[in-house]
Amino acid sequence: MEKQDILIVAIAIIAFAVVVLLVRPIIAGQSFGLPTGGAIPEGGTGSRVTPSIPMTPAASTTVTPGKGQPATPTPTETPWDGSVKNIGFIDQPVGQVTPSPNPTIPQPAVQNRSLVTYAVISGEWPGTTENLFIPTPYWVLEYTAEPMALPPNAFPNLIIQVFDAHDPNRFIIAPIKQTIYEEPPDTPWSVKLFEGKRTYYFKVDTSFIKSYTITIKVPLEYS
Repeated sequence: MEKQDILIVAIAIIAFAVVVLLVRPIIAGQSFGLPTGGAIPEGGTGSRVTPSIPMTPAASTTVTPGKGQPATPTPTETPWDGSVKNIGFIDQPVGQVTPSPNPTIPQPAVQNRSLVTYAVISGEWPGTTENLFIPTPYWVLEYTAEPMALPPNAFPNLIIQVFDAHDPNRFIIAPIKQTIYEEPPDTPWSVKLFEGKRTYYFKVDTSFIKSYTITIKVPLEYS
């Protein structure tokens, strides 16, 4: 190859390299001051990059009494003044009750486990009583019944059920069923309940019973 041909090839290679060096920055968007991040300045051409908007968490909603739902008033329990309560009967179906809070009963310095009468239920017919709050941690249920007749002419029965006013489905004690086969004893029948400081009501069922009396007694040390 002659020197003239070699010189032409060298000039061509140098020209190609110069063209590459000039075109590459234009393609990359740098020759006219374009940003390298891909965003097109105002007045330019091409697609514009939309900045992302930060997400703001939704504010929590708090229901204020009087602005969404009514506030539930807190009932108060009247302290026992020591007088015997006469518990009446009402047409209250089992399960529809009014809850009552449990007051704090101070522990006496000297314990006296003698029992005192707290409430009395007396009647002639079956029925459901009104609510009764028991202010002590345990209590005694005493009951007597006068039968209309005795076996074999009749089989008198007295059935007493104790329900928790807060939860009527909770098991308190098995139903007390007293069948009278002979004249009732001089002392009443009794059952001790090892729970209290709650509100209860009673359901009484009778069969061939002329009258009955149910007495609720509490220990004097908590009175």
